[in-house]
Amino acid sequence: MSEPWRLRHRIVTAYVLLACAVGGVFAAAAQQAIGRVEDRLIDQRLARTADRLVERQRQGLGLDLPPSVMLYEGDAIPLALRGLPPGRHERTLGVGTVNVLVRSDGPRPFVLTDDDAEFERIRWQLDATMAAAFLACLGGAVVLGRSTASRVMAPVTALARAVEQEQAPERYPSLKAPDEMGVLARAFAARTQALQQVLARERWFVADVSHELRTPLTVMLGAAEVLCVQARDHAAWRAHAERIRRTAADTSARVSALLLLSRAPESLDAPLVALAPIVRQEVERCQALLQGKAVTLHLALAESVQVRARAELAATAVGNLVRNACLYTERGSVTIRLEPHRLIVQDTGSGIPSAIRDKVFERLAPGETGSPAGSGLGLAIVRRVAEHLGWQVALEDSSQAGSRFVLAWPAAD
Repeated sequence: MSEPWRLRHRIVTAYVLLACAVGGVFAAAAQQAIGRVEDRLIDQRLARTADRLVERQRQGLGLDLPPSVMLYEGDAIPLALRGLPPGRHERTLGVGTVNVLVRSDGPRPFVLTDDDAEFERIRWQLDATMAAAFLACLGGAVVLGRSTASRVMAPVTALARAVEQEQAPERYPSLKAPDEMGVLARAFAARTQALQQVLARERWFVADVSHELRTPLTVMLGAAEVLCVQARDHAAWRAHAERIRRTAADTSARVSALLLLSRAPESLDAPLVALAPIVRQEVERCQALLQGKAVTLHLALAESVQVRARAELAATAVGNLVRNACLYTERGSVTIRLEPHRLIVQDTGSGIPSAIRDKVFERLAPGETGSPAGSGLGLAIVRRVAEHLGWQVALEDSSQAGSRFVLAWPAAD
């Protein structure tokens, strides 16, 4: 459920960013407006004060100045304000900034200064109010974003939960919704139904093939056993009959393994079986592939190794690895080592072409295997069996020529 939570965070983040953008625009506009209002008010106050002062000078009346306005004339004008042309200015005087108005249209030139500390206090109060409003908007954006995300994600989460629980596609939520959620739910349902049909057809096919092959294989196996008994006085015939019997038995075992593979892993029992006899049996079956080759077979088997698996499936995985090693090795050696938690099959054969090394466990066309003898299915079957049993199979780098395959499994209880 990590993806919906990430989408939820994206929705909340979008609301917060929108609030920040809108709040930033309004804050910038408000600052500009406050600055203009401040300048306009100061200009008007200084202008009115100067006009009244000029008029009172002409009438010979006394001064009447607001508390924050100071008047400087003649030598009393501070050095920092001398020489300024008529008009409004902003200068630093003392420890603060003052607004300056220079007038020369009256009886005597004079300078008025207005300390804007009062306006600064008002600005600070406005800034504090806007900051509080901005934080409140952010909090509201978070709350609204979470609420919206919950409403948006609720149908997505319900659909994901239905898929995880493997509910029937016709029971998926939002199937009849006219919006995008309904489109998504109907697409999921159609895809799930198609996959279920493909899986069902595959299982039916494997089961049908296995069922249809069992009878002729049983007949072949029985006939081969009869031939072995009847040909006990003819060594050549007995060898051929024994080969037919062994091949029929092997084929019957493989058909049974394929039938087990078509079933769900949780529906199968997993008895505790010894692996060394299975490895030894598969090596014996592949002995014929080494006849006429300058290949030495090395076995190092830990007899106490046991795994939880159906023997037919374990034999299929082990047999394909051993068969590949014997089939593709023309000279040198084939080493099979059984350790407590893994089986290592290493050979000095032609190795795996670099072009298919990354997809060696996939179903390959015969031309992609690097040898006309390969069908491209053996290693794919090994991986499928390993996944079915909860094992792992890997192609590791080898210090010598050839290939090194490692089949690993968890410890048996």
